[in-house]
Amino acid sequence: MATDLPDGGSASPLPDDIAAAIQAIRDDREHGASWLARAAAQALLRAGEQYRDAPDSTWEAVIRATARALVMSRPSMAAVANAAARVWNAGQPPTSPPSRDALLAEARRLSEQDTQARQALYTNAATLLSGTIYTLSRSGTLESILRELGQGHIIERVIVAQSRPGGEGVALGRTLARAGLPVTLVADAAAGIFIGEATCVALGADSLRADGCLVNKVGSYPLALVAKMASKSVYVVCETLKIAAPDFPLELEEMDPVELLPEPGDDSEQLNPRNPYFDVTPASLIAAYITEEGVLDRDGIARRAEAAGDALASLRAS
Repeated sequence: MATDLPDGGSASPLPDDIAAAIQAIRDDREHGASWLARAAAQALLRAGEQYRDAPDSTWEAVIRATARALVMSRPSMAAVANAAARVWNAGQPPTSPPSRDALLAEARRLSEQDTQARQALYTNAATLLSGTIYTLSRSGTLESILRELGQGHIIERVIVAQSRPGGEGVALGRTLARAGLPVTLVADAAAGIFIGEATCVALGADSLRADGCLVNKVGSYPLALVAKMASKSVYVVCETLKIAAPDFPLELEEMDPVELLPEPGDDSEQLNPRNPYFDVTPASLIAAYITEEGVLDRDGIARRAEAAGDALASLRAS
């Protein structure tokens, strides 16, 4: 089958299973950005291994088409685009020919749970997170860190907002409770009541903008505002893969409004439900960014955003 290149170029043939993997990433509404970024790396790894013995021109055409299609598969998820661009650029050293081994090694590294990166994230988080943590939504990275911090008796309790619509906070609360952490599950709108019991707020990230703003599950911005009023620090815990290039489009995905209004009444023509799943928290409300590369400030985010932009530009220009 053929996949149209996102930059308007001619169609390049992709194996059916690779095209199906890209479509699955495009359609997925169950997993977070980190999981989908690994899926993107896995798709590139599969394509690279299938065409490992192909001529250089065929190899490059397939990898390029796969990487570009992945960049466009989830326009709001910088992690997916960054994973594709990092894999492509790993095989493009200053000297020629491109290195297939380097590209496949980077695809393999990004497609797997990076034990060293996760340990670094835990170490950095342990310097700032303690006591009672207030959180919202369900980030796989943050969930793992909170569980480990609880097991290490660094944090004592987690207050989890329900995270409607979707209710991801309920699933997070259950997972942490099963791991032995005391969990208080609260309504999203109850932040003003419970924020005084928290030591700080910790949030995952769908993506980080170049200016340090956080794109995350809707409700993150109001929680950060409440935390500011209560003089509680807000920390973002995520991988640097989620830092968006400066020109990366900001698209806040909206889901089916039936989640808000399951049974329209006779006022349905005038009643217009909207169901955005993400909001943007200004950088001014965020105390620091905890990543596998250290605890970063806004300048650190900006530098890594520039690097992400360079990698994406290289892929687009190839």
